[in-house]
Amino acid sequence: MKRLKVLLWHWGRRGGGPRYTLELARVLATRSDMDIFLSLSRQSEIYAAFQDISAVGRFDVDTYESLPQFVLRTAKLPWLRRRFLQYLRKNEIDIVFCTMDHLWGAFFVAAIHDAGALYLLTVHDATRHPGEDQRWRRWLLRRDIEGSDGTLVLTRSVGTSLCTNYKYPKERTFLSALGQFGDGAVGRAPRELPNDRPVRLLFFGRIMAYKGLDLLLESLPLLRARFPELELEVWGMGDLRPYREMLEGTPGIRVENRWVHEHEVSGIFERTDLAVLPYREASQSAVVATAFAVGMPCVATPIPGLCEQISDGENGVIAAGMSAQDFSNAVSRVLINREFYCRLSAGSLRTAKGALGWRTIGGTVAEALHRLHSQGQRIGIRARRA
Repeated sequence: MKRLKVLLWHWGRRGGGPRYTLELARVLATRSDMDIFLSLSRQSEIYAAFQDISAVGRFDVDTYESLPQFVLRTAKLPWLRRRFLQYLRKNEIDIVFCTMDHLWGAFFVAAIHDAGALYLLTVHDATRHPGEDQRWRRWLLRRDIEGSDGTLVLTRSVGTSLCTNYKYPKERTFLSALGQFGDGAVGRAPRELPNDRPVRLLFFGRIMAYKGLDLLLESLPLLRARFPELELEVWGMGDLRPYREMLEGTPGIRVENRWVHEHEVSGIFERTDLAVLPYREASQSAVVATAFAVGMPCVATPIPGLCEQISDGENGVIAAGMSAQDFSNAVSRVLINREFYCRLSAGSLRTAKGALGWRTIGGTVAEALHRLHSQGQRIGIRARRA
């Protein structure tokens, strides 16, 4: 088996992309069947954490933190693309592995192929979610996908959407998973529902219409009829105006409407008891993986991507339908039985150590890289690019 030269490429600054890249880099850098190179944004909020990765080489860049910087540095992309091409050629990179699409990414695909490398793209969402579905974003994503030699998806539902909407070849669509962010808490004893304070539900992440905060708020009075002391914590940046009246009229809710920094995440999940995902659509969710890593069960709506991550009755509960009553019933099913909650917590830890463990995920990614290398460049890709 050829020892591959793989460049892990992500120029994002915040959120799940840098963290996903870091965890993959940690596990792939320990493998004997590949040499790992990195290309990162120096503005990444966890940039310093990559200094411990034993990468063979680095091609790091300055991206942007403001609109003026974006305009100025976007104008320099032709120069940056030439440097990128030269780096790939000099280091004889076999595969450029983009761990998450970026606004600039599609403009560098031609350089990858000109360097003789293959391009593997992680497709987190085959279609943009409401609120992110601008025409220019769709164009960039399509250009990125059509320029790739292979794709890595984190749920089967995304793979199906990719093959259906883009006519993408199934044999070049590889399945992996979205792991927990950090293994530190995995292996601890299962959690129990608290006796000394009210139970706290957690709604975590960017607040977008498709994430169903309104559905959760509609279900809360139904839950309070059974669990009067129940509390809710909402952590995430987004527009709260559509929910303002419901939030202000309901006691026992803590709202932190802002960007949540990396160092805060573990504490938030430790102080709450049950992650709730009342989403109307989802490809997959990092919230699930993060919750499982600390033994926190999840309750979610019956969305295909979430159903792949959460096994009903094993590490969480899937609601029977999409109504407030359905969601209330699902949460009640967890809270009414302390022993059941503890079993779900144990199941979430098993999932975090097994299917969502980074060593397991690294194995699926390595397999995808070697399979793509054996397949070679996608036929007709240069014609489409032209």
